[in-house]
Parts: sequence; structure tokens; C-alpha cells
Amino acid sequence: MRFIAHGILLNPACWIVAFIGVVIFREWEKRRWISWVGTGLIFLFFTGPPIQIIYHWERAYPSLEVDDSLQGVPIVVLGAGGTPEEGMAPVHRLGKSATFRVLEGVRIWQQLPGSTLIMSSAGREGYMSQAGIYVEAALELGVPAAHLDIVPTPKTTYEEAVHFREKFPAYGRVILVTSAMHMRRAKSLFESQGLEVVPAPCNFISLRHPDDTFRLPWPSVEALELWRMLLHEGVGMILRGY
Repeated sequence: MRFIAHGILLNPACWIVAFIGVVIFREWEKRRWISWVGTGLIFLFFTGPPIQIIYHWERAYPSLEVDDSLQGVPIVVLGAGGTPEEGMAPVHRLGKSATFRVLEGVRIWQQLPGSTLIMSSAGREGYMSQAGIYVEAALELGVPAAHLDIVPTPKTTYEEAVHFREKFPAYGRVILVTSAMHMRRAKSLFESQGLEVVPAPCNFISLRHPDDTFRLPWPSVEALELWRMLLHEGVGMILRGY
């Protein structure tokens, strides 16, 4: 009963797929092209294909294992959203991806207290930058202000790389913290600025349970977001500036 409720009755993707299925059946003889389009749309509602692609995309760089050779190397946390709502504790102002990035930056800094934790990304004009939001969260998590810095002006990943190089020309090596899906593009952009990059990916979307028993695929609206992320990163890799 629980499976029926959550998997079908309360699953909007299931109703959408069912509706498209009816359209495919009704239009097969008269307007077959509509049926083929509908079949493609149904495919987009299943998480299996994008999850497999994302899994291999994210595993290009493993989770960072910190050692003493990284002592003193700056830790750069790239932007991923944040809202400066008054009355909210700093950590609750972070976006979902930003939460993982800030936590990863703090985790690495705790093992490399001789390094500077640098937050990046602009905000809306006239308001606190996202970098400033991340700094407040890091302070709340125990990082001293003396070990924090910001790059509050960039609005794209390309600008994050350029503005970091402009503000910190003496640095030749950085520990780069960003989402695993974003790491390929971000690393390439920072390397284009003449920096040696130590990847520190986080926020892994595709995780595999040791129990790899086959599970029946089921439609989900989450699949659309996974495809959107793949498209975003693919286009970003081509354009390089976004």
C-alpha cells in the first residue's frame, strides 16, 4: 500500500507519464511523429540514464584526502547560491550546493589550519555577496576571521578564476572546492589562469550503495533536473565562460 501511495498516487511524474502514454496510443496511427516525441518525453522522466552519466562524470576526481604537503595552500570555495535573509542563522542562508561546498572547505581547513579559506561569488547588487554569506557560515562553524578571505565580485565560473588570479597573483597552487559535477569545468578555467589545481569535489549526486540489487526503474520528476544539470555542464564546457 505504501509503495502504491508514494510510487504512483503521490508521484506527479507517474501521472504525467501515464497521460503521455495515452497520447502516444491515440496518435500512433494518425500522427506518428507525436507518438515518437511522446516516447522521448517519457524517457526523460527516468533517472537511470542521467544518473549513470553523472556517476562517471563525477568520478573524474576522487574526494580529497588531505595530507601535510597541502599545508599553506589556499582553499577556494566557489559560489553556489545563498540568500541573505535577516533573522536566519548564517548556515541556513546557504543554498543546497553551497552548504556542501562550505562544509567541504571547512573540513579541509580543519586539517590545514595554516591555509586561508577563500570564499567566492557575487550577490545581487546592493546586498551581501554570496562570498560574504559563506564567510559568515564559516565563522559560525569555527573558522577564525584571520583565516578567511573573499572574492566578492565574480558572477560566473570564468570570472571566479579571473578575479581570483587578479586578487591573489602570488598564489600558484590552490585547493579548489566545488560540486563534483562542476569540477571538470572549474578546474579547466582555473588552470587557464596559470594555477595548479588540487581538486576537492563535493556534493556528489550519484552515490552507489554496496547493495547493488536491481531495483525496478520508476518515473520521477527528479530526472528532469538531472538532465538539466547535464545540459548545463555540457554547454558550460563548450562555452567555458559560464
